[in-house]
Amino acid sequence: MPPRRRKPTTTARTVGAGKSAAARKFKESAGGTTKKAPAKRAPTKRAPTRKRAVRKTVAPDLRLPDPGERVWVLDVPFEDRALASASGARWHPGPRVFAYYGIELPEALSSFESMPYSLQRWIEDDANGAGVEPAERPGAGVEPAERPGKEGEWRPEVLGQRSMTPRETQLESVRRHLGALEDGFPYFAQMDSTGLGKTLAVCEAVRQMRDQEIGTVLVVAPKGALPGWRRTIADTEADLDPAERKRWLLVTYQSTKKLLTVPEDIDLGKRKKTQNKRTIALGELRFDIDVVIADESHALMNIESQQSQILWRYQEAARAVVWMSATPGYQPMHFAYMARAIEQSLGNSPIIGDDDDALGYALTTKWATFLEESGFALKEGKAGGLKTWRWEPEDAARRERDIGTIHRWLSGGAVPWSISRPSPPTPREPLGQELTASQKRLYNAAWVDYRKEVGLPNWKSVGGKRVLQKNPSTRAAALRFRQKCSYLRIPASADQVRSWVRDGNQVFVSMFYRESVAALAETLREEGLDVAVVDGSMSSADQEVAIRSFQTGAARVIVSTTTSAINLHAGELLLPEKTVSTAAPRVTLIHDPRWTPIDIRQIEGRANRIDKDHNHTTSTCYYGYAEGTVEEEMVLTGIERIADLGSIVGQADLIDPEAFLAARAER
Repeated sequence: MPPRRRKPTTTARTVGAGKSAAARKFKESAGGTTKKAPAKRAPTKRAPTRKRAVRKTVAPDLRLPDPGERVWVLDVPFEDRALASASGARWHPGPRVFAYYGIELPEALSSFESMPYSLQRWIEDDANGAGVEPAERPGAGVEPAERPGKEGEWRPEVLGQRSMTPRETQLESVRRHLGALEDGFPYFAQMDSTGLGKTLAVCEAVRQMRDQEIGTVLVVAPKGALPGWRRTIADTEADLDPAERKRWLLVTYQSTKKLLTVPEDIDLGKRKKTQNKRTIALGELRFDIDVVIADESHALMNIESQQSQILWRYQEAARAVVWMSATPGYQPMHFAYMARAIEQSLGNSPIIGDDDDALGYALTTKWATFLEESGFALKEGKAGGLKTWRWEPEDAARRERDIGTIHRWLSGGAVPWSISRPSPPTPREPLGQELTASQKRLYNAAWVDYRKEVGLPNWKSVGGKRVLQKNPSTRAAALRFRQKCSYLRIPASADQVRSWVRDGNQVFVSMFYRESVAALAETLREEGLDVAVVDGSMSSADQEVAIRSFQTGAARVIVSTTTSAINLHAGELLLPEKTVSTAAPRVTLIHDPRWTPIDIRQIEGRANRIDKDHNHTTSTCYYGYAEGTVEEEMVLTGIERIADLGSIVGQADLIDPEAFLAARAER
C-alpha cells in the first residue's frame, strides 16, 4: 500500500509542542519589549506584585515495577476514588491514572481492573514491558518489533473460536476499503444504514491490512458502543497468530483529551477553557497510531469542539482513517471533518492545503470558503461570523443542488472511498396523544410561563409557513418547557407500552430526559413489568447488563436516553456466550420528539436491524407527541430533515414524508 505523504515522526503533520505558529506567537507576546519608565513623580502606593505560581511538573510515565512485582492500571470511577486509595491504589498525575504496584491485585481493587483494549490497559502493558527505556514507554515512536511484551509481557486477551462470519455485503465493503488503500487513498467512509454490520466490516478490513507498518488502531466511539467493539475485535482476531494481531485502543469521544500530553514548559493560563485550548494546540500526540476509526462520526460535525480538534490531529498523523456513521450529516457545513478526503478526491481543489497548524475555527473558515466558492447557499450565522447553510424558502432548486453536490462528493457515482447502502425501510407511525382537561391546563400554564420568559412572538412566518423561532437565548427555557410536556404524556405512553407488551412484544422507549426515564420506569414497574434502564449516568458495564436483560427477555421493556451504538433487535448473536436474543417482535416508541434527523434515524435503527441469520428484523417506530402542541411541529420538522439526510448519503428511501403525513391525517 503506498504510504501517505508524511514525515517520519509521530506528529509529522500535526502541531508539535512549542513549535507551532500559535506557540511562537504566544512566546513572542509573553517576551515582548517593556515600556520605558515614566518620568519621576511623587511616590505612590503600588499594589504588591503577585508572584506567578510555579507550574508543577510530573513524570509523564509510570515508574518501572520493582523485581518480582508488576503494575495494574485501574479504571476507577470518580465516586470510588476514595475506596481505591484506601485499598492501596495511588493516583499518578502524569499519565492521569490510578495504579497499584504489587505481586497480586487485592480483591478490593479487582472490580477496577482495566478492560481489554482500553487506555488503562495500554498504559499498563507499556509500564510492565521489559527492555524498553522509560522515555520510550508511552508507545509513541516505538516500532512494532521493539514493543515490549511480544514474548508474554503483555497481558494475554482471552480469545475463543471465531463465531461471526462476514456476509457478502460486509465483504463488499472490505474489498472497497482495501481497494482505496491500494490506490493510495488513506480515507474511507462507511456510511451504510443502521443495522447492516458496519463494525464487523471495518474490523475485517483492518484484519486484512497486510502492510507491516500498520500495527496500532485507535477507535473513538460512544460509551455504549465499547462493549460491542471489544467483542467484535476479539472474535475477528480469534483465529490469528498473536504476531499478526493489531494493537487496538478504544476510547470515548469524551476521553479524547487523554490522548494528548500536557505541555510542561508553557503557561497554559488560569481559565480551564484557555488551558484546554493550548493543550489541544501545543500538546503532543501521546500514541503513535496507524489507523484511526471514528465510530458514529457525526459526533465530529462541530469541527471546533475539543474532541474534533484532537481527533483531527490524529487523523493528520495516521496512515489510514475510517469514518463510520449511518447519519454522517444532513447539511453541507457538517462535513468539514471529511475535508481532507474531499480535497484529495477532487484533485485540483485545495481546501486545507499544507496548513498543518489549522485547527478549530481555522478549519471552519476554510471549509466555508470552499463551499462558497463552489456555489453553496451560505450566509452569516446568528452568532456572528460563522457561516451556516441557508437558502430562500422558495428557492427549492438551490437547495436540491447543494444536497446533490454533497451527495456526488461523498457517495454518488463512482466514489471509491465510501460506501452507502440502505437497510430495508422502517415502518413508521405517528402516535398523537390527547391531553386530558387537567393536563391541558398544566400545558397551557407552562406555555404561558414560557412566553413570558422569552418574550413574544414565539412564532414567525417564513414563506407562508409557521415555524418556531430559533433564538439561542431561549434554549434553556425551551428545554424546560419540553420537559414539562414530556412529563404530561408519561401516563399515556405507559398505557400504550402495557398494551404492546400484552400483545407479545418487547418495547424500546427512547426518551430525552433522565427524570422522565425514571418516572416512566417507576410507573411501569408498579404494574408488575420488569423494566431495564440505560442512561448516560451509567458505566459501560452497567449499560451492558441492562441491555442483556432486555435481549434475553428478563425485562420486557427498556427505557433509554441513548440514541446510538446499542443493539436491541431480535435474533442477535450474543457474545461471548454464543446465545441468541429472544425472537419476540420489537416495538420502538420515540416518546420525546427530536429536532435533528440524526437522533431520529439512530433511534429507529436500534431494534430495526439484521439478525444472526442475515434476515431483517422489523421494528415499527412510533413517534409520540401531544396533539395540538409544539411537539407536533417538531415531529414534522424532523421527518422533513430525514429526507435531506437520505438524499445526501444516497438513501432516498430512508423515509417518505408524504406517506407519513398521510398516516398522520388518517389518525
